[in-house]
Amino acid sequence: MMIVLKKVVLPLMLAAASLCSIGQAQAALITIETNKQQYQIGEKVTAFLKLSDAESLFSGFFLALQYQHSKLQLVNWGHGNSFDDGFGSYQYSEHDAATGRLALEDYADWAADQAILTALQLGSFTLAKIEFTALAAGQFSLNLDPAYFGLLTFSGDLLQPEWQDARFDVIANPAAVPATPAMALMIGGLLLLGVQRRRQLKKSALKAVAI
Repeated sequence: MMIVLKKVVLPLMLAAASLCSIGQAQAALITIETNKQQYQIGEKVTAFLKLSDAESLFSGFFLALQYQHSKLQLVNWGHGNSFDDGFGSYQYSEHDAATGRLALEDYADWAADQAILTALQLGSFTLAKIEFTALAAGQFSLNLDPAYFGLLTFSGDLLQPEWQDARFDVIANPAAVPATPAMALMIGGLLLLGVQRRRQLKKSALKAVAI
């Protein structure tokens, strides 16, 4: 079913949409957001693709996320539910690990309940969630392939909205901080107090037994 959609239905949808105006390019904004701005090597990086400032009801999207594949390992991804009226949507994904590119598509059924989709698409909503593992330190960015992204509306328009990338840092795992001389003296003193306390308790216990 997904292969048929990819090879037959999608080209027809894009061809039909291309006949309509694409002058509404400022009608929506796609942002890529990460759950933090700084990570350590080996830590999980979670990113969200979100759509906001929408002025139309959308029936689907297609895009490709690009990342530094030599230093980030893609481990998981999933679509949102904003094109699913309860009876499913047509989702597609294709990952090219050699180039660091993840293509994602999601389309509502042609007979989907538009009232439900309108409620799901109020304000800002999530198109997809992607998870990476940080393999090396450095400065990173997640961005979209400018030659492959767009939004489809139920009115037949194909929109190419503005988008914002995500930037974050990965740092090496901090080494253990060696104890300073003062800290070493304090620890030694605490240990000595503990030994003396145990001796006093032992003597008290022996006296109590003798009595």
